[in-house]
Amino acid sequence: MADDINFFLNFAQAIKAKIYVAAPAKVINVYEKTADVKPLFKEDGEEHSLILDVPILKHAKPVAAGDIVHVNFTDRALDKLSKQPFDPEFSRIHNITDAVIVGVYDI
Repeated sequence: MADDINFFLNFAQAIKAKIYVAAPAKVINVYEKTADVKPLFKEDGEEHSLILDVPILKHAKPVAAGDIVHVNFTDRALDKLSKQPFDPEFSRIHNITDAVIVGVYDI
């Protein structure tokens, strides 16, 4: 019986580990309205690679290289983001590539 419970607990943990919600990240490069960031959390002991062209929300500016920022990962893909309601056209949900900088840590 305990093995059955452990299977489901491990299965649930594996799914949750792939759902990205928010994380601290270091800004590597800043462009006009986007930045390249490196998440600070490790995954399975490994560092994440860069997330490129992450949108910076207006209230989060100014953002500079070296800053530690808070990034949220959106519920759906942002590729087709516009000022009108849109169909994301992709099945990505809480994907690390759909990051948005929402603030800068004061540390």
